[in-house]
Amino acid sequence: MQTVGSVLDRRGGLAPGFDLLRIVLAVSVVVWHGRAIVNNEITRVDGFFELGSYGIIAAFFGLSGFLITGSALRLRLRDFLLNRALRIIPALAVEIVLSAVVLGPLFTDLPLSNYATDPQTYRYLANILGLIIYTLPGVFAHNPTDVVNGSLWTIPHEIVCYGLMSACVLTGLLRRPALVLGAAAVVIGLGFVFGSGALGDPVTLTARLADKLFVDKASRLYVAFLLGIAAYLYRYRLPYDLRLIGLAAAIVFAAGAFDLTAVTAVPVHPFLNLVVLPSLIYLTVCLGVTDLWVPALLKRGDYSYGIYLYGWPIQQALVALVPVRNTTQQVLLALPCIVLFAMVSWHLIERPILGLRRRFSFVAAHRLQSEADRPTDAAAPGLGGVR
Repeated sequence: MQTVGSVLDRRGGLAPGFDLLRIVLAVSVVVWHGRAIVNNEITRVDGFFELGSYGIIAAFFGLSGFLITGSALRLRLRDFLLNRALRIIPALAVEIVLSAVVLGPLFTDLPLSNYATDPQTYRYLANILGLIIYTLPGVFAHNPTDVVNGSLWTIPHEIVCYGLMSACVLTGLLRRPALVLGAAAVVIGLGFVFGSGALGDPVTLTARLADKLFVDKASRLYVAFLLGIAAYLYRYRLPYDLRLIGLAAAIVFAAGAFDLTAVTAVPVHPFLNLVVLPSLIYLTVCLGVTDLWVPALLKRGDYSYGIYLYGWPIQQALVALVPVRNTTQQVLLALPCIVLFAMVSWHLIERPILGLRRRFSFVAAHRLQSEADRPTDAAAPGLGGVR
C-alpha cells in the first residue's frame, strides 16, 4: 500500500506540493478578506457553512502541524522554540512597526502630533507579543472597517499551538501518536459538551475561555494542528490513495454546498470539527506530498507568510486611496503589491533570519539527526521512523 510516508521518502523528504499549497492558501486569505475590507462583511460560520471561512486557516494550521513535527522530534525543545520564534517574530515585528510608523501617519485623520502622542499608537506594538490590537488612532476612519490588520487574530492561536507542541514533546506524546489523536478527540468532545449549553451560559471567565477554546472558531485551529501532528506520526500508515483523496475532497466541498447546521443542535464548529476537519487535513497532507507544479517565481522563496502579513493592510490602503467597492477588482489591484511586499520580506528579513536560525541550532540538530533517524519502539516502521 502506498502511504504518505512512502511518497515523501520517494521524493527525498521534499514535498513541493506544500510550497504551492502555502501560496494558494495565503492568496485565498487575501481573496476572502476582500469581502470584509470592501463591504465590512466578515463571513461567519453559522447557518450556511461557507468553505472558505472555515477551511482556509484550518488547512494552514494542519499543514503547520504536519511540517513542524519532524523538527520537534529531532531537535531539543529549546532549539525548536528558537526556530519557531525566529521564523514568526522578526517578520511580524517589521510589519507591525511599519504599520505604526509609516502606514499610520499616512492614513490617519489626526494631526501627526496627536497621532504620535496617542497611547493607542504604542499599544499597537503589543501585537508583536501576540496581544492583538486591531486599530491605530484615526487610521482608515472612513473605510468600511477601520481594522488595520485583521489577519493578526491567528497569531495568539499559533502561539498556543506551539505551546501544545512543547507539551507533546515534554510528555512524550510525539512518541505515542494515538494519544495525539485522543487529544484532538478531547477538544472536539469538549466542544460538544460546552456548546450544548448543558453547563449553562458562558458567563464566568473560565466558561468564556472554554467557549473560545472548544466551541468558537478557534477550536478548529487546535484540532487541525493536532490532526496535522498525527498525520505526520502516522505517515507510514496513512494511505496515499486517489480514491480516498477524491472522497475527502467530496466531503469538504459538499460541506460548502449544504447547510450542515440543520442536522445538529449544537454550535456549528464542534460538528464541523468532527465531520469535515479530518477529511480537510487528509486532503491537505496528500496534496502537500504530491509533486505539484510550482511557478518558477515562487521557487525563489516562501512568500506565503509575507502575503498573509501584508495582505490586509495593503488592501485597506487601496480602499482608502481608490474608490473601488468591488471585491474582485480590489483583490486584483492589491495582489501585485502584496506579493512584492512579501518578496521583500522574504529576501531581506525572513531568509537572513533563517540563516541565523541554522547558526544557533545547527549543532543540536546535527547531533540529534542520527538518533532521530533510528526507529524507536514508538516510531517503529509501522508508524514511521522519524525523518
